[in-house]
Order: sequence, then structure tokens, then C-alpha cells
Amino acid sequence: MADEPTTGELWRLMQQISTRLDRFAAPDVYQFQHQQLVNEISELRAEIAAMQHAAEEKERRVDEERRAAEARRQQDRRMVFTALVAPVLLLFLQVYLTARGAGA
Repeated sequence: MADEPTTGELWRLMQQISTRLDRFAAPDVYQFQHQQLVNEISELRAEIAAMQHAAEEKERRVDEERRAAEARRQQDRRMVFTALVAPVLLLFLQVYLTARGAGA
């Protein structure tokens, strides 16, 4: 009977086994943590996709605004030509024709 452990040794061994078992997660706890991680990754992917969509939308709006500004500049150039340059050219043409017709 000298080979058999004493009650104190058995108690100590049971505490060691209990400590070791406490280090391991139960399968349901592991599954829950894994599912939480999967959910968090899905949420982050959705946020990234939303941010990319917002960035693309902003880029599209900036591009549209740039095109609209370019169209306004072209209209302004046409208006300047129509309102200022064309009447001056017509005035010079009329003066030239009048001078030429008076001298003929």
C-alpha cells in the first residue's frame, strides 16, 4: 500500500487536473466565439463596401460637377463671342463697306 497516493496527493492531483481543464474552452463557448468573429468580419466587410460605394458616388458627383463647369465655361465663351466679338466685327465690316462704297 505504499504505492497508493495519500488523500492529500489525490486532492492536489485533482486540483491540477481541474486547473488544466479550466484552460480549455468548452466547444459551445468556442463555437459562440467563432460565430461572433464571423459576424464581426461580415459587418466590417459591409462597412468597407458601403465606404467604397460612398467614395465611388462622391467621385461620380465630382466628375459630373467638373463636366457641368466645363459646359458652363463653353457657354460663357459662346456668349462672349456672340455678345462682344460678333457685334464689333459686324461694326468693322459695316464701316469698311461704307468706306469702300463711298469711295467707289
